[in-house]
Amino acid sequence: MRVEDAAALVPADFAARVAGFAAEGGPAGGDWVAALPHLVAEVLAEWELTVDGDAMTGHCSLVLPVRRPDGRAVLKLGWPHRESDGEHLALRAWDGRGAARLLRADPRRSVLLLERLTSEDLTEQWDEEAVAVVAGLYSDLHVDPLPQLPALVPWVGEILDRPAARRVPRRYVEQARSSLRSLGTEESAARLLHGDLHYGNVLSDGTDWVAIDPKPLVGHPAWEVAPLLTYRWAEMGTGPSLRWSVRRRVEVVCDVTGLDEDLVRAVSALRAMVGAIWGVEDGDAEAVSRAVTLVKALGD
Repeated sequence: MRVEDAAALVPADFAARVAGFAAEGGPAGGDWVAALPHLVAEVLAEWELTVDGDAMTGHCSLVLPVRRPDGRAVLKLGWPHRESDGEHLALRAWDGRGAARLLRADPRRSVLLLERLTSEDLTEQWDEEAVAVVAGLYSDLHVDPLPQLPALVPWVGEILDRPAARRVPRRYVEQARSSLRSLGTEESAARLLHGDLHYGNVLSDGTDWVAIDPKPLVGHPAWEVAPLLTYRWAEMGTGPSLRWSVRRRVEVVCDVTGLDEDLVRAVSALRAMVGAIWGVEDGDAEAVSRAVTLVKALGD
């Protein structure tokens, strides 16, 4: 494929969004987007791939349905940043159990070749059923930790110490620090975590549900729950309805996994505070408000 043809595969809105990303251990978003057509053409030629469908995009990745000599697949080209550094390691560790199967990887260029799944996700499933499906993946995904991946406790500790934390309600930050200290005593429970497991990051392979787009790290499995508590947020209503819905999702996860409900609520509130701090840093008042609301719903 010519570079000019490869450029036509990159959606303009995706390119504009990623171009605004500051460098995180790799190229700035704008530099990566500028080089993306060359990278696409290069990898397609090297790996003997032919594009056979419309491009899809994630938050910071371009996904191309492709055909190769022995079947169909998808080519994922991601903007290199810290959260994505270990994706290939996690996928290789899972080896198709509970997650999309990795067929080939070039981590230096942040390029993955993955099995092709269907487009069916859990966003239209009944809420409790969707939560149970996601929680049912934990047993496959939460395998022995990989030493190459970042550890949860020191990473979160650094975030809680950022200046932006002073612009979040102090009592919730202190509660978060207390929960983090408790996690620090649970090192024996640390597992490989997906890191971003929610309804939209689970697809059907035609037979089973499997996870996609991991942001892997090593930590306590209770950290995995929080994304399930904010997805399809509007459906949960406000006030008592929101509180009931959040807690019901926690109950379903714990029924499926055997995790302790009190621990899951505490760690989910901790993760919400991480989200609030990021919201302050990004100037996203809505994200901060949602995080604080979630902490209140999880509290006694």
